[in-house]
Amino acid sequence: MHRFFSEQGLTRTAAALAALVATIFVVLAIMGTVRMYSPVPFWDMWDATLNFYIAINDGASWLWWAQHNEHRIVLSRLLFWLDYQFFDGLSVFLLAMNYVIVALAVLLFFYVSRDRMAHESARNHIVFFATCFVTAWLYQWMQYENLAWAFQSQFFLAQLVPLCALYILHRPARNKRAHLAFAAACLLGIASAGTMANGILALPLMTAYALAARMRLWQTLTLAVLTAVILGLYFHDYFSPGHHGSLTETVLQQPLQLALYVALYLGSPFYHLFGTGISGTAAAVVSTTLMAVIAFTCLFRSLRNPRDNALQLALVFCIIYLAGTAVGTGGGRLIFGVYQATSFRYTTPALMAWACALMLVLPLLWQAWRRYPVVSTGLMMLLPALMLVHQFEAARGQQALVTTRNVAALALELGVRDEPQIRNVHELSVGFLRIADTASRENLSVFGVYPWRDLKQTLGQHMPQTQSPVCRGHLDIVSDIDTDPAYLRVQGWLLNDEVQVIPELITITDAGGQIAGYALTGMPRNDVADVVGTHARLSGFQGYVRSEFAGDAIVLIADTARCELPTELP
Repeated sequence: MHRFFSEQGLTRTAAALAALVATIFVVLAIMGTVRMYSPVPFWDMWDATLNFYIAINDGASWLWWAQHNEHRIVLSRLLFWLDYQFFDGLSVFLLAMNYVIVALAVLLFFYVSRDRMAHESARNHIVFFATCFVTAWLYQWMQYENLAWAFQSQFFLAQLVPLCALYILHRPARNKRAHLAFAAACLLGIASAGTMANGILALPLMTAYALAARMRLWQTLTLAVLTAVILGLYFHDYFSPGHHGSLTETVLQQPLQLALYVALYLGSPFYHLFGTGISGTAAAVVSTTLMAVIAFTCLFRSLRNPRDNALQLALVFCIIYLAGTAVGTGGGRLIFGVYQATSFRYTTPALMAWACALMLVLPLLWQAWRRYPVVSTGLMMLLPALMLVHQFEAARGQQALVTTRNVAALALELGVRDEPQIRNVHELSVGFLRIADTASRENLSVFGVYPWRDLKQTLGQHMPQTQSPVCRGHLDIVSDIDTDPAYLRVQGWLLNDEVQVIPELITITDAGGQIAGYALTGMPRNDVADVVGTHARLSGFQGYVRSEFAGDAIVLIADTARCELPTELP
């Protein structure tokens, strides 16, 4: 036992276990994203990615710097453009980039931990374990709204880019000859303004850091000038979103509520880990208080000798940046209630803040482990164990969610104004329908791939008659669409039971072969699986048929492993 917990660091068993846990977190997160994947744009993506690409191709280059709510998401727009230009706008590239950006954050903290433990003989072992933990910490599924939504690259970039800028800035603060590092930090500070609105805090904080770290006068002045220029550019022609609150009014009128909002925001990882409710709220407030104590203690100690503590001071400023993000968010969104701070998408900046806090106390944790190895190891394993329990949420099936979005895209491709269905991907409006219609005509994004591509043009055409086996299935529900009387909504289940294959697209024709509508499968049907077999669980379908065929005999035709099911449209 003593050998296992020796000062030499991790044994091979401990190292393998740490690597395995980190790998499990990443794999589960990827699995969750794959399970939630649909090529259908979701909410903001219709305007901010699809319509952005259409407009840019039409020459509206000014949109690169245009506001999206209160943000100027220049860096993410570059990723959006690349996705449509080279990857058909199907979001796979964007989702992969979410994971790449998190991996870059892990790499950042790897270098930070190396610098923090530079003078320890067991540095490599400590850095390895810390990196494994940070990997698991930053890939937690509690931030699934960011990891699994292709639109959210800016949420990762808005934390990573400023933190990289502050980290690199500590090098010229420690070494006056590190001019290249200073230039790189300046460029990252400028780029931060193109992530999200909180990115504009980067350069002002870098200027404050230069003063606190007693950097050269020309470096401090350079950062101050860059701050003035970038803030001037950012707020030129800026407008405040009408549906958000005012930070000034919030501070003056609701200071206590704002303080609670910030505490819940920064403590949101522990809010979710400890079961939300009263216990989660207490965990969030206590943890945020602890973070504040760590940050202020390190700040005061660093200011005594800033050159020797340049990295520690930079980490404190990273936490200040992320705390400023929480304050800014609360100023605009406290009107939605204090518990809006615990939204899953807000856990990303909170996770980054706690990674910074971990780097600050890493030397202390190492000293505690050396003095009390058994107790310290046991305590350090509790948090990853609790995290792992929650991480398995990523393994849950999401077929109903995916199929619902896919059917919404089917409605848009066919021109069916099924408002309840379409609302699953965006609010129905004239502007939104114009975007969808343009994308459909130009075969962009989901409208350019099977099974959605050019379906509307085939309505009324005739399918060639073939001798096909009979499908197993049933047309369960046929209902009117209040917002579009030209179509009926159909639901049921269908599969080729001989080869146990579920089709992806179902073509609905009349008895003479004229195409009357389409449906998509993928909806879970546990009732069917109980009778037919587990292979039929995703055989449920939803779709649309022209209402003029009501009362006629129709045929449901499967696309893969072709089979047909004659029935009647009530």
